[in-house]
Amino acid sequence: MRKLLLASVAVLSGTVGLASVASAQLLNTTNTAAPGTPAAAIPVYGSAGAPGTDIPGFGPPLSPGTYTVRLGGRLVGYAGVGADSGQNPGYVNGTAKSLGTATNTKLTSYGIGEYARLFPSVDAVAANGLKYGAFLEIRADNGAAPGGGANGSVGGANPTRGELYYRRETIYLGTDQAGFVRVGSTDQPTSLFITGTFENFDDGGWNSNVYNAYPTTSGSQPTYPFPDVSALYTPNKIVYLSPKFANLVDFGVSFAPDSGNVSPGIGNCPYANTSTSGAGCDTTQSTSVGAETKRNRNILDAVVRFRTATGPVGIATTLGGIYAGHVEYNGTLPTTEQALYNNLAVFDWGGQVTFGGLAVGGHVDYGQFNTGWTPQPQGGRDALAWIAGTSYQFGSAVVGVSYFNVQNSGYWNSTVANGVGRTFNQSGLAAGGTLTIAPGLYGFVSYLYGDKHQSGVDLLTGTAGSTSSGPYVTHNNTQAQSLIVGTRVAW
Repeated sequence: MRKLLLASVAVLSGTVGLASVASAQLLNTTNTAAPGTPAAAIPVYGSAGAPGTDIPGFGPPLSPGTYTVRLGGRLVGYAGVGADSGQNPGYVNGTAKSLGTATNTKLTSYGIGEYARLFPSVDAVAANGLKYGAFLEIRADNGAAPGGGANGSVGGANPTRGELYYRRETIYLGTDQAGFVRVGSTDQPTSLFITGTFENFDDGGWNSNVYNAYPTTSGSQPTYPFPDVSALYTPNKIVYLSPKFANLVDFGVSFAPDSGNVSPGIGNCPYANTSTSGAGCDTTQSTSVGAETKRNRNILDAVVRFRTATGPVGIATTLGGIYAGHVEYNGTLPTTEQALYNNLAVFDWGGQVTFGGLAVGGHVDYGQFNTGWTPQPQGGRDALAWIAGTSYQFGSAVVGVSYFNVQNSGYWNSTVANGVGRTFNQSGLAAGGTLTIAPGLYGFVSYLYGDKHQSGVDLLTGTAGSTSSGPYVTHNNTQAQSLIVGTRVAW
């Protein structure tokens, strides 16, 4: 789920013309491998990473005809206290959520956690100047299902603590003059070029892993709504990243045929048809299974990016969009599940202004999409997600604050008159800081607060609609907050 410790100044297997247009530097507002270190004025991102990729970038081989193999990684440990709407007695139940639990059941408000990442990679330069390589990201297994669709993840299909699985698998090749192509389960331009989301302090704000330091309950926390999340970066795709033009502008474009990700075979299809009791086939075009129609297909993503700096002032902005179809429904319209959706159509913008170590900016996504980048139900409201923030770098430390809000259709649908409010509203506040203690060693503190609301929906159980006595009125509003301190080691 999360985009953390993002690299900022590596290039696609090499340094691609980092000539500065001015003496000023732009401060990255996504997490970097070295918090508190500003980026070059016009950085070009590497084979493995960029702001928005959750992975480090690596330098080039020393000379043509050679290659370099690396094993990067990080380990983050943290402790936290917190509270949320589902921690009270009677609201926690893993098998029959709607029934609640015995009144003496209660969760603790504190905990300790950790997470690890491994990043094997190879970067090479051929004798003719062609640059190429490969990158893998290895994670410990968990219950998060990226990519969309039924059982859409290796990790989500069979979550077992401690087991390892691949999150990204990427091959790249190209030249400094022609640009670079990446193929595999890899980030799209709206993730690679993301600007103004202010994930450069603590462990990434709401786009992190650490808010689970205490045993939070389902339905309490807001869902981070911006494009640098697994629903968009895990699908297998082809990406083109252009060279810089006039040392100011570059662009990226990508195409993913479906929502399938890391897989030993194209389509991951043990049978031709989808099933209500089995994993969906990645290459499904149409189906009579209602749940499968939420899966995106033919995902097109494109971004143009501009950055410049003069004296102590820097300006960065991106403009792009996302468009996708979805699996078509060819069965009898169900009465209990929405199966009619609009195609994904999203306008994406980000911008920031820096003055020395101070950065101010934001990011906006608007259009036809729903929570988790699933399709918008027909007749539902258009979604609007925005974030604004600021950060300040001084010496070896960076501190910051951000606030986001997203409004979309949520649980609402047009096929059933179920008393659900038309707008699902979520917001999240993040504040914290990161201190570079020594090379590769960082300490951080994070405070997070989030809330959610949709009338007619019990957000703790996910139950929406009406009963014989009327719409659900319990838990239409939920809140969650945490205070976390931690340390990470990165190499």
